[in-house]
Amino acid sequence: MMKTTPPKALAIRINLVFLAFSLLLYSILLLCPSASYYHEGVHHKMENGIKKKLMLEEPTKVSSRRALIKREKPSFLDGVGRGMRIGMVNMDDEDVSEWKAHDGQVIHVSYEQVSELLEWKDLFPEWIDEEEEADGPSCPKIPMPDFDKYGYMDMIVVKLPCKAPNEGWSRDVVRLQVHLVAANLAVRRGKLDDKGRMRVVLLSQCMPMVELFTCDELVGREGDWWFYRPEKEKLERKVSLPVGSCNLAMPLWGKGTYVV
Repeated sequence: MMKTTPPKALAIRINLVFLAFSLLLYSILLLCPSASYYHEGVHHKMENGIKKKLMLEEPTKVSSRRALIKREKPSFLDGVGRGMRIGMVNMDDEDVSEWKAHDGQVIHVSYEQVSELLEWKDLFPEWIDEEEEADGPSCPKIPMPDFDKYGYMDMIVVKLPCKAPNEGWSRDVVRLQVHLVAANLAVRRGKLDDKGRMRVVLLSQCMPMVELFTCDELVGREGDWWFYRPEKEKLERKVSLPVGSCNLAMPLWGKGTYVV
């Protein structure tokens, strides 16, 4: 005959089992964070990561915006008419938004910068052999823009490099090239007024080359801004002349150029 467990003893055993299970469940919950807490932690870490990324990217964006140099447009141009086509040379690092006011159109003129290997003495040698044969030296060629790509312009604005007060700053070949680009662009694409003059604005800490832009043609100056009204015929004669005294060493039947 099977021995039966009294009801009181059975109830005690059941209570002990439930108590043990409750303690086990409580321990699990205590040691392991809840799913909601886990997701909140992950979300918080993601937010922190995004904020850090934005903080790292923001200075880059700000610095890129600050890369453009903000200058106030000279006051002597306030009376210039509306809807002008303005050709700009070497102004890529300048903030030109103010020039676009009054429905103006800004046209950036590109060109190939002269080689760093080209020196002033290559264009203007100190000694010239006038008895040089036809196979003698050739004059370097200074690159110019493709003027046929651009239409006529009401005003030419050019930023000139300036290395002053360094020694030899006036004999900078790059500076010479930008002057020649400005003069040739004005002659070929500058619109004329009723007196045959053009508008040329130069931005330079150094005085522009008087060989191309004379003091008589300077009609306004404000800080580093120089405003010229050169006559086309005079400027055209200047740019038609050969660049450099190296041409004197070349016989008339053997003149040529080489690109550096």
